[in-house]
Amino acid sequence: MLKSLVAAGAALALLTAPTLGADSASASEKVVATFAAVNGSGCPAGTVAVVAYPDNTGIILSYSSFYVQRGGDSAAAQGYQNCNLDIRMSVPAGFTFAVSRAVYHGYAFVLPGATAKLVAKYNFQGQAPTVSSHLINTVSPFDDNWTIIEEFPFANLQWAPCGADIILTDAFELRVQPYGPSSSPTDVSFVTANKSDHSIRTELNFVWAECHG
Repeated sequence: MLKSLVAAGAALALLTAPTLGADSASASEKVVATFAAVNGSGCPAGTVAVVAYPDNTGIILSYSSFYVQRGGDSAAAQGYQNCNLDIRMSVPAGFTFAVSRAVYHGYAFVLPGATAKLVAKYNFQGQAPTVSSHLINTVSPFDDNWTIIEEFPFANLQWAPCGADIILTDAFELRVQPYGPSSSPTDVSFVTANKSDHSIRTELNFVWAECHG
């Protein structure tokens, strides 16, 4: 399984407001995550789901229809899919959160010379997006489930606005690029759902802080 660990966490930096609270995720009030908007070729209606962890430490996004392929006689448009999600977050009163870690899972079959890539963006409404790009196959050929782990330095975390309706926007793209033309319709590279749980999955982990007026 391919694992790529990027952007290792930095030392804790001083926060003026909000103030970090290590036990805030254990508040009795639970996080509720629902979709405010879903758009994109990779997530037709009814094919993406969001679930909050019961301990308030994050959410899981599951995509059941993401599929990209290139090579053989596939069209260029088949090599790209995206999904843009606006997620309404209901959080415990008096607390805010930031996305501190993202974990991406899927399956890829990549022929020699071809490449598969994911691009992820997230932001809270009104903030500039955090953008990351990852090569899924560091070697080719590649035929396996894959996991990519991304940790965000504490000093660079984006915090949800305190005392406001929180919309977390998550944008996810998958691309496959072949290694030049092929005359065989069977020479196809593709990225699709993980073989073990039959979905492409994103896990977003949170850190929590107390809000102060």
